[in-house]
Amino acid sequence: MGNLIDLERKDKIYRCNYVKKAIVFINLILPPISLLLLVLGILRMILIKKRKTFLTNLILIIFSSEIFQCLSKLIQLLKYDHPDSRNDKDSDDLDNPRGIICQIQISFALFSDYLSLLSTLLLSIRCYDVIFNRKRFFDKGKNGLFSMIFIVFLSAILALVFLFIDRKRAYGNISYRFDVRDRCSYWCWLEHTTSLYCYGLYWAILICNIVFSCITNNYLKKGYKKILEENMIIPNKVNDLNKPLNEEDKEKEDGETCNEKEERSMNNLNIDEKKRIDQLKLMKTKCLIYPTVTISYWLFAATYRVLDDIFMYGYDNAPNPYAGEDEEKHFFESHKFFQFLVQSFLLIYTFLSSIRGILYGISFIVFEEKIFFNFFKKIWKKCCKDDDLEINEEEGKGIIRNSDNSSTITDINISKNKDDNKTIEMNSKDNNE
Repeated sequence: MGNLIDLERKDKIYRCNYVKKAIVFINLILPPISLLLLVLGILRMILIKKRKTFLTNLILIIFSSEIFQCLSKLIQLLKYDHPDSRNDKDSDDLDNPRGIICQIQISFALFSDYLSLLSTLLLSIRCYDVIFNRKRFFDKGKNGLFSMIFIVFLSAILALVFLFIDRKRAYGNISYRFDVRDRCSYWCWLEHTTSLYCYGLYWAILICNIVFSCITNNYLKKGYKKILEENMIIPNKVNDLNKPLNEEDKEKEDGETCNEKEERSMNNLNIDEKKRIDQLKLMKTKCLIYPTVTISYWLFAATYRVLDDIFMYGYDNAPNPYAGEDEEKHFFESHKFFQFLVQSFLLIYTFLSSIRGILYGISFIVFEEKIFFNFFKKIWKKCCKDDDLEINEEEGKGIIRNSDNSSTITDINISKNKDDNKTIEMNSKDNNE
C-alpha cells in the first residue's frame, strides 16, 4: 500500500509534505465517482432520448470530455507496475515506462480541458445566436454537426501540439523529467513554460465565454423585466414618473398594499401569460447556470496554475536538480506561512479538479432530467419567493408539455417587432426530444 499511495520521501518535498496523503486519497476516491456519474449520464441520454438535438449532443461531448479527465488521473495507478527511477537525478530517459504513462496523462488532460472549454463556448455562442440574433445558424443543415466535429479535432490537435512542445523542451532538462512531475499532484502536467502558453490560450477561450454569457444573460434579464412590466406585475419606471403624488396614499387608504396589488396582478394573468413568464425565468436561470460552472472553476484553476508555474519554475528547471531541491527546501523552511498557502491552494485545486466531472454532470442533469428538474425548480422558486409564477395543476392540465417536462436553451426568443416593442416568442423546436 505504501508504494500505491506514493508516500515515499514525502517529508522531503516541501511544497506538499503536509498534504500529500490527502491529495493521493482525493485522486483515488473522487475521480471514480465522477467517472461513474458521467457514464450514467451518457447512457441515460443515449438510451432514453429518442431525438438527439444540438444541445443533447453537446452535453454528450462535454460528458465524454470529462471522462478523459478522470482517466488521466486513474491511469496513475498503472505506474506502480514499473520501476521508480525518480530518485535517479542523473537519468535523462524521457520515455521510461512511467514517463510514457505521464505523457498519456498529459494528452488526456489537455484534450479534456480544451474540449470542455470549447464545448461550453459553443454552447454560449449558440445561446447568444438563438436568443439575441435569432439566426439559428447551428440548426441549419449540418452546421451544428460540423461545429462539434471541429471542436473535437481542434482539441485533439492542440493536445498533441502542446505535448510536442513539452517534449522538445524536456530534452536536456533532467531536473523536470516526465516521470518526476507527479511527486505532488499524483498526476502529470506540462512543464512550467509550456503550461503558461497553454493557460494563456485557456484564458482567451474563458474570456470569450464570459463575454457571450454576460451579453446573453443581460439580454434575458431585460426581456424578463420587460414582460413583467407589460403584464403590470412590476411598475414601469416611466409610468411611475407620471403617477400622481397622492396615488400611493389613496391606495393605502383603500387598504391595498403593494404586495397585495402585485398578487392581484398575477391572479389576473391567464394560463399562457403565466407560462411564458415562468419559462422565460427558467431560460434566464439556465443560461446563467450552464456556463457559470465552467467559468467559476476555470477562473480559479487558471489563476492558480499560472501563479504556481511562475513561482515553481526556478526550482523545477534548475541546471542542477540537487540544487533546485535544496533551494526549494531552504525557501519553504524560511517562509512557513507561504508554505501553508502553497499547500492549501494545491489541496483546493486538487479537490476541484477531481470533482469537475461531478460539477458538469450535476449542472446539466438538474435541468435535463425530469425528476431532478422538477425538484430543483421548486427549490429555486421558494428561494426566489416567486410562488405566484407557478402554474397550478388544474390550470396546467390544458398545457401541452414535452416528454422531458423541461425546456432547452432555444425554447424562448426575445424579438423586436416593427415598433421595437419586445415580446416573447415560444419556440418548441428543441422540446420534442
